[in-house]
Amino acid sequence: MSALDKSDKQQPMPANRSLDVNNTHKISTRYGTGLAASTSLKPGSLIIKLHKPNLQLIEKDSLQNVCSFCISERPSLKRCSGCKIPYYCSAKCQNAHWKDIHSRECKVLKKLPDVPPTAVRGLIVMLLRKEEEMQGEEESDWKGLESHIGELKSDTKRWEEIMLQARAGVEFTKAGAERMEEAMRWLCVLSTNAFRITLPDNTPVGLCLSPTLARANHSCTPNAFIVFDSRNVSLRALRPIKKDEEIFISYIDPTEDLAQRQSTLKQRYFFTCKCTRCDGNENAYEHFLRCQKEDAYDNDAGGRIDGLYPHQEVVKTAEHCQAILKQNPTLASTSRTTSSKTMTLLKKGHAIQQNRISDLLAAVKPLSSLNANKLFALPPYPQILHEIYLANIDAQTFTPSLITLLFLFIHCDVFMYPQPHHPVRVIRLYTIAKLLKHIASLTPTELLQDTSSMQTAETSSPSSDLRVKEEIAKAFQAMDLINAFHVMVIIVLTEAQKSHGEKSGFVKELEAEIKDVEEVQRLRGQSGEILRGWMGDGMDVQGRKEAEKVGGELRGLAGLMGGILG
Repeated sequence: MSALDKSDKQQPMPANRSLDVNNTHKISTRYGTGLAASTSLKPGSLIIKLHKPNLQLIEKDSLQNVCSFCISERPSLKRCSGCKIPYYCSAKCQNAHWKDIHSRECKVLKKLPDVPPTAVRGLIVMLLRKEEEMQGEEESDWKGLESHIGELKSDTKRWEEIMLQARAGVEFTKAGAERMEEAMRWLCVLSTNAFRITLPDNTPVGLCLSPTLARANHSCTPNAFIVFDSRNVSLRALRPIKKDEEIFISYIDPTEDLAQRQSTLKQRYFFTCKCTRCDGNENAYEHFLRCQKEDAYDNDAGGRIDGLYPHQEVVKTAEHCQAILKQNPTLASTSRTTSSKTMTLLKKGHAIQQNRISDLLAAVKPLSSLNANKLFALPPYPQILHEIYLANIDAQTFTPSLITLLFLFIHCDVFMYPQPHHPVRVIRLYTIAKLLKHIASLTPTELLQDTSSMQTAETSSPSSDLRVKEEIAKAFQAMDLINAFHVMVIIVLTEAQKSHGEKSGFVKELEAEIKDVEEVQRLRGQSGEILRGWMGDGMDVQGRKEAEKVGGELRGLAGLMGGILG
């Protein structure tokens, strides 16, 4: 992995036994090798599909919930009877993993008193693999990956940890002292080139190292993204990519403020990003408008996403917010100052969950200038909202969780992630759909209990607090939650075909959800038929009207966030 830079030389990509799809070629940059598109690519296009990276590991905290071979979350996994570390969903997965690497790995791991750190487990695998196995992703590519050994050596604490881990890996595998230098380099490569394996809901569960994908350089305005589907790893187009244009992914969360992005990149990857977003210190609205202009936005999802939040309204809001920031630049600087102070709170936890929600709601109070101007997409507003959502989920208060998430999507996500098929947006929408489904299953009494137990800002008086809760309860009671779920899951499916792939496990899960809700709708009559027609044709007049009605109701729910925040 290396920093953003212009390419000056093209190199053909060698044949690769692990690659199912490869629409790239190598290019030389000032900072090392990068990837460029070998053909023009539309948003959502598959750039690279890799079915067998050389290293895929489930992290310790996820071992009991995720199959170590197919990397799927499953109930009742069975543990390896030898080393008692990996878990499997089936005998088929266990046998496949055994043949791949675990027959060698197990002999090492079962001698250890505990599960070693993920980096050490990764090193064990790499030391055990035979040279011909490494050539599935071109052994020469491994040698060319940037290790940043010099920079890591200058950090005494990190280098001491690397040496200890290397010594442990060499001793555990009995690789011999002559491989110590190789082991240290592997660990350096892992620390700066590995990707987090995520489940379809973006939950991080493991570590993946692929020299092919590690060639993609960083930009805070990426044109591609990596997505995992079981053991398959794909690189997909986020924005239109021209032939021979360099492919960029983001190594970090690009929605964080400039100072935080630059700090993370410097500390972990040892470079300073000079992309357009960083050089111009673009805010979320500015970035959104530039992407709209550069990408020549076309709502080719058949207008389905407009049912939730019409695109033209999003553009007008972005233009309005950017105009406010131009007139009053101090608002952006106030946001940055408040953001740095709030980050401390966001990293803290509380033993008592109610205290966590109270503290988070209180953290919104200093953002009065952002709130007054409806500049919700500026940090730390989105980060606080996300934490409020998580805290409510932990507290099992689902109505405020849904309201918070709707507000976050409508007022933040659509600007921070401009592309409708951005995986963060897609997963957020699916989470909204699942919350709608859950709330639809509640009895009237359970719904009232849920709304009455929610926590609002302490600035609210008892009477206003009661009024807010009653208003929220009435809003939910007035909605057709099954219709709302049906609309949302159709929208998610449309975008997931681009974000995760038409044949991905995630899309299959969505198709199963639609099949189930259609059966429920069949028993309910006309509305289900209308939405089935809209699913087939996004411009279907009746279906679009029904979807817009649902979208209006969901925007109304999001508007109730003001009552929660006080």
